[in-house]
Amino acid sequence: MKEGLVMKSAGVPGKEDMEAINRYTRRAYGPEEVYMFSLVLCDNEIDRDFERFSVESLERLRELFLGKTCIFDHERKSANQTARIYHTELEQAKDEVTQAGEGLVRLTARAYLPRTQGNKETIELIESGILKEVSVSCSVKRGVCGICGKESCEHKKGGTYGGRLAHTVLTEPTDAYECSFVAVPAQRGAGVVKGAKVEKLLSGEYGGEVTLSKAQVTEIGERFKSLSEKAGWGERYRMKLEQGVLKYSAIVQPDMPRAVMESAVKRLSIEELSAMEKTYSGMAQKILPLKPQLMPAACGRKESNNRDFKI
Repeated sequence: MKEGLVMKSAGVPGKEDMEAINRYTRRAYGPEEVYMFSLVLCDNEIDRDFERFSVESLERLRELFLGKTCIFDHERKSANQTARIYHTELEQAKDEVTQAGEGLVRLTARAYLPRTQGNKETIELIESGILKEVSVSCSVKRGVCGICGKESCEHKKGGTYGGRLAHTVLTEPTDAYECSFVAVPAQRGAGVVKGAKVEKLLSGEYGGEVTLSKAQVTEIGERFKSLSEKAGWGERYRMKLEQGVLKYSAIVQPDMPRAVMESAVKRLSIEELSAMEKTYSGMAQKILPLKPQLMPAACGRKESNNRDFKI
């Protein structure tokens, strides 16, 4: 049994998802009748048991896990069935390397369950991130040493030999049984995850169609509100700098048409505006000293009775 993470994705499936889901149903369901989520079943990283799947094994498991059920704690009884896997694929992680020195490859999947009264709690637990870690149950034909490639050798799992961690590589999968929600998975990277991350959506990095859950829509709304508020602060600060530059430039460069300066400041960055405002302010101070309204005038008196400050 090897574990993964549930990938929290959009709750309402799209058209292609529904076509795949309805291959497993006895009648055609509509997208509003089912809840879907994405998950990482397993990967080729060395797990807590000092075992890992080869990339070839992950490719075979991709085929074997199609149509398999999701249950709880590997208790194989019909009453414990929760969801069904309808899509699997391999995902090459960008710039991530395993302890064995390979590029990290994940076996990901999408699963569905009907939106029934009895499933409301399960859906909410997935949405809230409580049901997250998963474990897969499967069988393999062979396990070989990750250091020497032999089925039997002197390398002890968990030991270090010449800077390399001894572990078992699981090869030649023969069957896949089920995927379970568990508390502590052997594989640290397995479980429910977000399919289209909010950060990617906001930055424009995510392309194509995407269906969002209610929680993701709420999160995007809150993030947009926060970003809009910060943008407002930035606009007000920029306006203040522009007004300062225009005010001081009228003193420093009185012959410069105001329209020319207004056009120029619009093209400057915040940093450039700030530097120009500071420079023009210093120059204007030398040309036309700016003194506080209540500054006492210079006089020959040696003593002061604060008369200048009396109203």
